Amino acid sequence: MIRTALLGTILLSLIARPVRAEETKLGFVDLRRALGETEEGRKARSTLKKDFDKKQKELDEQQEEVKKAIEDLNKKRTLLPAETVRQKEAELQERVGKVQQTYMRHQQDLATKEEEATQPIVERLQRIIGKIAVAENFTMVLDKSAGVVFAKPHLDLTNEVIRRFNAGEEKGTAPAKKAAGDSKKAAGDSKKK
Repeated sequence: MIRTALLGTILLSLIARPVRAEETKLGFVDLRRALGETEEGRKARSTLKKDFDKKQKELDEQQEEVKKAIEDLNKKRTLLPAETVRQKEAELQERVGKVQQTYMRHQQDLATKEEEATQPIVERLQRIIGKIAVAENFTMVLDKSAGVVFAKPHLDLTNEVIRRFNAGEEKGTAPAKKAAGDSKKAAGDSKKK
């Protein structure tokens, strides 16, 4: 809510400014869609899905084992002494807890892997967006998922970004932060010699 209000205030201030020599030009990109429609994004999603399916199968097997053990206990409940029933219930409760922990661990692992797989793609998409913004004199390019409720279709740069990404633009180009860090490191290394 606050982000939307802040975004609205920024946009209003850009539009409400007195007319200057520079014209305000806005565009938007659907980064989520771009990530899903680039070739590398599809490959990353496919790899992540395989990993997810493998972990889901493991989790399903564990859940099935616990379910069978619960059913087995329910069938034998009247035949077993009360102390044995309580002990088996405690064991089952512990197994359920372990299954839940496994689920949480898998969720965290998948989130980490997704971040690792998509971060370089998103950084490259952002560099391409920056190049388009500079070349076409955009004042601001917004991410559609960050609160753009409506925009005219001609302001959507998503298809152009996907096209350039798949054509190999900005491939192998290091982000500015890393490049600056590498040059500082190289300068430090040359001083040591």
